[in-house]
Amino acid sequence: MLSYKNTLIFFAVALLLTVLADIIIPLSFWVYVGIVLVFISILAWGSATIRSGFYLQSVCLGNRNTRAVALTFDDGPDGQVTPMILDVLKEQNVKAAFFIIGNKAEQFPEVIKRIDAEGHIIGGHSYSHHFFFDLFSRRRTMAEMKRTSDVVFSLTGKKMLLFRPPYGVTNPTLARAIRAMNFTSVGWSLKSNDTVIKDDDLLLNRLISGVNKGDIILFHDNKPWVVKLLKTFIPYLKNKEYSIDRLDKFANLHAYVY
Repeated sequence: MLSYKNTLIFFAVALLLTVLADIIIPLSFWVYVGIVLVFISILAWGSATIRSGFYLQSVCLGNRNTRAVALTFDDGPDGQVTPMILDVLKEQNVKAAFFIIGNKAEQFPEVIKRIDAEGHIIGGHSYSHHFFFDLFSRRRTMAEMKRTSDVVFSLTGKKMLLFRPPYGVTNPTLARAIRAMNFTSVGWSLKSNDTVIKDDDLLLNRLISGVNKGDIILFHDNKPWVVKLLKTFIPYLKNKEYSIDRLDKFANLHAYVY
């Protein structure tokens, strides 16, 4: 399996062999440039592709042999949209996972309490969701994780164990921070693209054409058009005899420390 560790070993050996070959038969400077560019490209791919498990293993999929899916939401809570989504989930008797931003949880504590009271689970999604979160030091990354965890604990009495990396980007620093915090990293297998597509029909068609057994589906509960989408998509799943399971049951995870 391609991973950060074995990639480092492979390219270290490749570079050493290239240097030795260069001593015997002088090589072009561009050979070295090519090696470095391939190395950087693989690292970038690993960072951007959470399902690759390049830097750390993330739970991105359930059992493909079971006709079930899990619904997950990022970037909340939102003071207006999240309650409407909760209304839809309650009407449809569906439990979901919400990966929340710490500073938004502080702004909307009653929404966090409602998410918990209605049987959904809560995971972390950083405190700030800063654009440069992926460049933070391990200490600063862990501080954001802990601050968000503390906010949720103060509101629910539960200590989170699940974390979804902002933007789905991973790197060695984040991997070390997640391991140090004893969190489980969670990704997805089906992305709704609701951050860039606002048309309900386009979103629905994308999901209908892409959904499969075992999918962890990513939505964002700060996008108002998701409310209408769920009112159609959830009945579609039920009509197609999909079970919609809560993420921890779906993927055999522990959501909290009790």
